[in-house]
Amino acid sequence: MLPTEDLKLGNPRLLEVDNRLILPHRNLIRILVTSTDVLHSWSVPSLAVKMDAVPGRLNQISFLLSRTGVFYGQCSEICGANHSFMPIVVEAVPFKIFEK
Repeated sequence: MLPTEDLKLGNPRLLEVDNRLILPHRNLIRILVTSTDVLHSWSVPSLAVKMDAVPGRLNQISFLLSRTGVFYGQCSEICGANHSFMPIVVEAVPFKIFEK
């Protein structure tokens, strides 16, 4: 999560991150999710994606990014101090930009 003083104009507070997950659109995406400490829930509502991260288990989810853009989500489990505010940002870009 970016500190409030580092936000640029137009960036959503408590949702912007240091490193975005950049993925190619119009491709089938498979994400493997796990945890090392507590339960987490990887959730990006605008992509209709939600997957639990369970210690000792490997879960997978597949989805198709049908358009470019920036999609915001959060950990949707209350799994510890400030864990429910962990932001997730997925940026869908054309494949030619993703290759670079």
